[in-house]
Amino acid sequence: MIKKMLGVGDIAAMFGVEPKTVSIWRLRYPDFPEPDINVGELAGWDPGRAEEIEVWVNRRPGRGRKTVPTEHVQEVLRRIFVYKFMRPDDFAWAPIDFPGVEYDEDGLLADGMQAKATAHLIEAIRSQGHEFVFEDPATNVTAAMHHILWDKWTEDEIGEHQFIGRLFNERGQIYFGCTAFDAATYTIQRLAALGGELRPVHRP
Repeated sequence: MIKKMLGVGDIAAMFGVEPKTVSIWRLRYPDFPEPDINVGELAGWDPGRAEEIEVWVNRRPGRGRKTVPTEHVQEVLRRIFVYKFMRPDDFAWAPIDFPGVEYDEDGLLADGMQAKATAHLIEAIRSQGHEFVFEDPATNVTAAMHHILWDKWTEDEIGEHQFIGRLFNERGQIYFGCTAFDAATYTIQRLAALGGELRPVHRP
């Protein structure tokens, strides 16, 4: 009887990623679990090693945990950025807009507006029935979201070849070329790197 091995496609399906992503992990990270067999360019892992692979994925560089958000969570966050944070009837790079936002005469966010914008976005996410969950319960949600929205990141934090720019600048503009979809994607990725995620609140 021939034992069925796990292929790259099987591992990709386990974590909701494309097979090419698994291939990139193998090339980029020398500590990725070595396959048990290699036939030409095809690699295979014993099914009993699935847990070992899962542990690696959850701990890989730049990741606090695996980030495989449901389409629902990502779409909710995208809509929040569009309708509660950005300007739905303007260009994506237009300055953010929310109740109480103020800009100075030079077009910069007024003092305290970054903090106010962060608090507004957190409240908007919670009002849509989602909560922030972190591996470390002591994590400050406001500080984490401020870092995600306004700070430049490093590869040590998020991993190689990932977006490290400031998501929004001092003028309240999203990083050039980005959209609300990108804002949602990068927010989820950065939350994961900080050991957090967004979850729908299940009410009885």
